Amino acid sequence: MDAMRTAETPVPSELTEQWSQPLGLPAAPLSFQDLFSLDPEFLAFIPQPVRAVLLLFPQRGALAQAREEEEKSDEHKFDGDVWWVKQTVNLQRVRLDRTPARPPEPARGQPGAGKQAGPVQAMARAKLLETSPFFESAHESASQGGQSAVPENVDVDTHFIAFIEAKNKEGDNRVVELDGGRTGPFDRGHCDDLLSDVAKIVKEKYIDRADGDINFNMIVLAGQGE
Repeated sequence: MDAMRTAETPVPSELTEQWSQPLGLPAAPLSFQDLFSLDPEFLAFIPQPVRAVLLLFPQRGALAQAREEEEKSDEHKFDGDVWWVKQTVNLQRVRLDRTPARPPEPARGQPGAGKQAGPVQAMARAKLLETSPFFESAHESASQGGQSAVPENVDVDTHFIAFIEAKNKEGDNRVVELDGGRTGPFDRGHCDDLLSDVAKIVKEKYIDRADGDINFNMIVLAGQGE
């Protein structure tokens, strides 16, 4: 699997769902949904609960420099208990596997990925993802349903991360950014409403720093609509 690498490109929500369900995400009551606007009026239509928000963003220019500066400080280090994976290969699946605060139970007939990865450290988790054939199988199956052309050069400068809500050691609800390119889970501040708080973070910390670059894509893991 070391040779298998995929570009981090926009992924439709239905394809994300197709990828995740064989690995343990229940068909209900949660579903992946495309997020087309960060306006409060639009966010109000997203069914609750919102468990995670996935963001694809351009990892270049002033935005990349700002993220590097953030990483130099311990100010945003999250001290709570979340399931975070260090990224060792260029795979979008790693980002999806970090979306729940706890990994889901694998579907019937699948090896126990969540049980295997729970107690081990981040690098060991990453190695597990690299070497587990059922992750590769799910990825290959879902990739056949995509509409985006696969670029010849997979070293693209876009990057996937996820945001979840989790408690820190003091019991405060926090917005936690899960990015395998960082040194660990990243604390983005107090969480009152995950979707609204992430929308503000994305606007201020990502879009406003991107120098007009519009290569952003967002998906939410939320309740199913009517």
